Amino acid sequence: MRALLGGIADAFEDSNFRRYSVGSVVSWLSFFVQAVAVSWTAWDLTHSTRWLAIVALMDAAPNIVLMPLGGVIADRHDRFRILLISYAFAMLQAAALAGLAFAGQLTIGLLAALAFLHGTIHAFSVPAQFGLLPRFVEPRRLSSAIGVSAAYTQLGIFIGPALAGWVILHFGSAIAFATNVVGYGIFFGFVALLRTPAGYEQPAASGKAVMADFLDGLRAAARHRGIAAILAVMLFGDALAAAVRQMAPAFADTALGAGVEGLSILLAGAGVGATLSALWLAHGGARRAAPSTILWAFLGFLLALVALMLAQSLVAASLAMIALGCFFEICRTGTVALLQVSVPDELRGRVMSTQFLPLRLAGALGVLAVGAAAEDWGLRAPMLCGAALAFLVWGAAFRMRERIASAFSAHCA
Repeated sequence: MRALLGGIADAFEDSNFRRYSVGSVVSWLSFFVQAVAVSWTAWDLTHSTRWLAIVALMDAAPNIVLMPLGGVIADRHDRFRILLISYAFAMLQAAALAGLAFAGQLTIGLLAALAFLHGTIHAFSVPAQFGLLPRFVEPRRLSSAIGVSAAYTQLGIFIGPALAGWVILHFGSAIAFATNVVGYGIFFGFVALLRTPAGYEQPAASGKAVMADFLDGLRAAARHRGIAAILAVMLFGDALAAAVRQMAPAFADTALGAGVEGLSILLAGAGVGATLSALWLAHGGARRAAPSTILWAFLGFLLALVALMLAQSLVAASLAMIALGCFFEICRTGTVALLQVSVPDELRGRVMSTQFLPLRLAGALGVLAVGAAAEDWGLRAPMLCGAALAFLVWGAAFRMRERIASAFSAHCA
């Protein structure tokens, strides 16, 4: 059985990782339940793709501005404490959304303001969480744990929205917001059981100025030719995937005429695809996330996106979403896993925030561009134009795939 499970079994032999994973999986699922509920509520209140884009941008803007500071703080201070404080504020933000929704007082202005608060909080939680595993997981199991953690974290991006569609359909957005409050509560309960292994030492802070620390992380990412190339491809991937995710309510309602029921089915399809690829990646651990695998998966993602935009029925669109979820899960999980095993622990928070920053910016700009263009031309045309541009970037990266693989091999050796 252990041989069958591969890296999954190796990672879960660590008791700390088992406890952390339960809390983390639940919180990631509830996090994305709330994210979809925010998008659906924005659509329900305004029926405007422009407002969908504005709310998404309000969440992304503080992420983009404050993420570098969050990465520096994560490398200077106790990442676990930073994560707990951030999640406490996130729990309060989710409670505010739920309370306003239950009271019928949630306006588009309040929704946008709370989205801004949400983005601010997670500018600090994300770098801390990416650098947390070395504190609690034995070094010999760290590679497997990173692979499994990256798989279920990225899996939450697809399973959470699928769950959100079901919750919104049957219980409404207020319950979806309340789900995130419960998710954070479960996370706190499980991480309270974590114990720091004997001999662990917090990486020493550099003693440099904040900007100097940030620039160190930026230089480390820029000097790594493999990271730079993969991130160039994923800029377009995140822009398109974020647009699909944020515009899904409008696509289901207007392009397919299927309403919230169609939204639930589409998101469930993406969740099924993501689950299959996440299990495959987790079985192989971080080592399975090879650069060539990411590049081939990105091509599959683009083809699935084109199929989705050309779909004329809910069945065809759902099949395309299964493929899209499968391929993009490989891309995102592979990218995160590659980066985590390619950088030293003392730089991990800064490098992870450095990669997250442009991807978050690309996602925000993708949503904004598609949302604005869709007001006049519909969703299909801008999404297909974006896919065509992404294909050109993929072609350039594919031609240099051997050099990309060599760069990662040198840093992981």
